[in-house]
Amino acid sequence: MLLAQFQIPFLTIIIIIFIAVLTYQLKKTTKDQNQVISQFWERERQANSTRRKDISNLQYITIPPDLFPLNLGTDIENTLVSISQKQMLNLTGKTNTDLKLEYGLPNIEHLSQCDDNFSELVRILPMYVDELIAAGQEDDARRILEFAVECKADSRQIFSKLGQIYANQGNNQGITHLITVAQGLETLSKHAILADLSSL
Repeated sequence: MLLAQFQIPFLTIIIIIFIAVLTYQLKKTTKDQNQVISQFWERERQANSTRRKDISNLQYITIPPDLFPLNLGTDIENTLVSISQKQMLNLTGKTNTDLKLEYGLPNIEHLSQCDDNFSELVRILPMYVDELIAAGQEDDARRILEFAVECKADSRQIFSKLGQIYANQGNNQGITHLITVAQGLETLSKHAILADLSSL
């Protein structure tokens, strides 16, 4: 009977402690979130106040005139030709805020368009490579994929397809080089790319 009388206060104390800890954690989390949001808007304010800077010396991606064999006549090939005539930049890992802070608000539209052009190129290249391989043009496919890797395209398909070509050709050194390049990527697909290459 005496033990029962002491059990209720003990449970009550445990509950009170739990509520106190939970309340503290919630307040701390809210404070941290508010600080992150405040820092974000401060960076955004600074970015929107940054003046236009010279972007003529950026590393624009230029497609070599002989990169595509241009003998398939497919819609994908024609689309690639059209994209290759546009200005391209690989801005992977940079947010719009980063770009505005670095190059100024007036340049953001142009930079975003250049990045979109490169992203479209990277998206379509693997499909074109499949067409080339189906047509027996593996060397052309390899050259195109190697160019994309040189441009630091962060596409899992591009790395995997080039790695497979190297494996077919017994080029272990090529696979090792791809792993080294992939390790330097700043992309969410980095670990998946490395896993694909390691399996080869």
